[in-house]
Amino acid sequence: MSDFESPETGIVLPEYADKPDDWLVDFGERAVEAGVDSVWCGEGWGYNAFQLLARVGERTDCALGTCIANAFARSPAALAGDALALHDLTDGRFVLGIGTSTPAIVESFHGASFERPLRRIRETIEILDLALSGERIDYDGEVFSLAGFRLNHADGAHVPVWNAALGRTNVAMTIDYADGILPHMLPLSALDDAIADAEERANTADDLHRAASVPTSVHEDPEEARRILAKHVAYYVGSTSFYNDVVADNGFPEAAAAVAEAWEAGDRAAASEAVTPELLDAIGVAGTPETVPERYRELLDGTLDTALCSFPMGATDEMYDLTLDAVGRLG
Repeated sequence: MSDFESPETGIVLPEYADKPDDWLVDFGERAVEAGVDSVWCGEGWGYNAFQLLARVGERTDCALGTCIANAFARSPAALAGDALALHDLTDGRFVLGIGTSTPAIVESFHGASFERPLRRIRETIEILDLALSGERIDYDGEVFSLAGFRLNHADGAHVPVWNAALGRTNVAMTIDYADGILPHMLPLSALDDAIADAEERANTADDLHRAASVPTSVHEDPEEARRILAKHVAYYVGSTSFYNDVVADNGFPEAAAAVAEAWEAGDRAAASEAVTPELLDAIGVAGTPETVPERYRELLDGTLDTALCSFPMGATDEMYDLTLDAVGRLG
């Protein structure tokens, strides 16, 4: 869309919070009132992201986005229909953040086989573009084959697609097919190198919008903020080989190995302690309401075009409030 302006800041509704859906919708409205540009929602094991965002969109006029919609959980046609509904609701200010997720979620939660994830993402994006054009689709791919499908009410709508790419091949594919990259748990210090490497593999030279889900821990006590974020990082890096490989391959092999070793031994405290200060600061932001905005501004002035604030496991209601205040100052 020619007049689409990507948001600079965003809040990802806290899926780890043990909160009802009404609380999450209220939280999204509060984030916009605080000055945040956009509201995002994931759906790993929580509510339906598109439905929650629609409810937020009825109360606000901000941009909305999924962070992320699982490409294995819906067909491309279903994703196109969901995207079109939110595109229309927001007057063209919806971003479809998609990704393959992980084998654990795809196989254990959705009961699907985690096969050919990158090819699936590529074909999903191709079908999305065709569906949103409003034309009849006859698509014969390696993963999907569609015959005679047409999305009613679509008339050349452009919904930006940001892919949650992590590996080099996925980033190259993102350059060729998507509008932006939306990684999670990728050390941000390695993002420039990852994209530069991928550009050599890609077949196009299109500019890639750089967004990221940034785990953010805000507390009046800076050490407590770092402790909570370290536990969050240790969980991802220690319990999932997928994210452990991402961290190891992007500048932190020793820390990744130490976290995994402690986690496998059942020593969660040692796993958190193995998250080095350098790794912690590369993956997320931890600090006080006064220092967090400074770090976000550094990211937005350098590495990122869009910074989406997500919340660590263990965040409290007070931390949610402090985070809205801190990130809202950038809106």
